[in-house]
Amino acid sequence: MPKSTARSEQAGRVDLALLPERALPPGAHGRLLCTAVELFAARGYHGVSVRDLAAAMDVKASSVYAHYPSKEELFHRVVSVANEEIAHRLRDALLAADPHPARTLADVIGAYVTFHADYPLLATVGHNDLHVLSGPSLHKVSQLRKQAVELVLSIVERGNATGDFACDKPHLAVAAIAGMGIRVASWYRAPDRSWDRPADGYAEVMADVMPAYTARELADEYTRYVLALVGHRDRDTS
Repeated sequence: MPKSTARSEQAGRVDLALLPERALPPGAHGRLLCTAVELFAARGYHGVSVRDLAAAMDVKASSVYAHYPSKEELFHRVVSVANEEIAHRLRDALLAADPHPARTLADVIGAYVTFHADYPLLATVGHNDLHVLSGPSLHKVSQLRKQAVELVLSIVERGNATGDFACDKPHLAVAAIAGMGIRVASWYRAPDRSWDRPADGYAEVMADVMPAYTARELADEYTRYVLALVGHRDRDTS
């Protein structure tokens, strides 16, 4: 097969599993968003051009502009998808959780960590290069992130009030919790997700030294770390 043909076929391949199903538009729009996730995660906002996106999809640049008037608008959409998915998962976990503070926190943190393990490339885009956003785009994303922080903070403070937690610096604890989840995306790759390619090789290094955890196992371990961090007093919560 001629090299040019092979490159063209490779360029046209888009992995639709890079986005949650509920956030994946049909057809070319969905392919564009998934391509944007992969390239922005690998190169950052400034390292990707509209021509790069078009070349990766094996289409013309006009096909990209048919969906988004600018690269910034496309980037904003991907960042929004990431932060909206986090908000959905945290809210769903909160609604389904046991009212006991420790179990509530465990369920919410489990949902948070699992998102970063399930969609590491999307999470990478969702947490980086946010300085390129401005105006309503920045406000929307900032509000989603603020709400996520406030949700976790409220659980920690409630646990303090009930005596289930002994966390004298809840704001610092929540900042550490957020960082733990975000960092998952930089190194964790599920055993069956070989299509995820790390931007800096760190995930490949970690894969050589870490046991093969499933996303659920990873979330359970992180939940234990978080409960220790907030000074959980292990009462009988059965």
